[in-house]
Amino acid sequence: MRYRAAVAPGGRYLRFEFDRDATVGDWKKAQAHLMRLMQETGVRRVLVDLRNQKASGHWAELFNFGANIPDGMAFAVLADPRREDYKFIETVALNRGKAVRLFPSGEEDAGIRWLETRDEPGSAST
Repeated sequence: MRYRAAVAPGGRYLRFEFDRDATVGDWKKAQAHLMRLMQETGVRRVLVDLRNQKASGHWAELFNFGANIPDGMAFAVLADPRREDYKFIETVALNRGKAVRLFPSGEEDAGIRWLETRDEPGSAST
């Protein structure tokens, strides 16, 4: 497994951190894990840490991943926002009404605040 998953203290959000060599295939495995954790905990806010990951995948894989991000959840993504692959996924997801936002690597606290100030994911105002 090229990622680690945890529930933040107090169950405020789920955290997924990806290793250097993680791929879109690892993201898909993590997504299945995420859905199980979400069902077990009821937590629908997720902090995704891609700061260590070096490569992602081909554009078609990235498009399909972004288009299939789960509804009714909020995702704060820590990554280099200058990376075109991550910006592409964010755009694909946003165009489908998903609550996804990229945060620069040094702005973990801002990402957590964004997650915590979101209306309950799945409500009409997210």
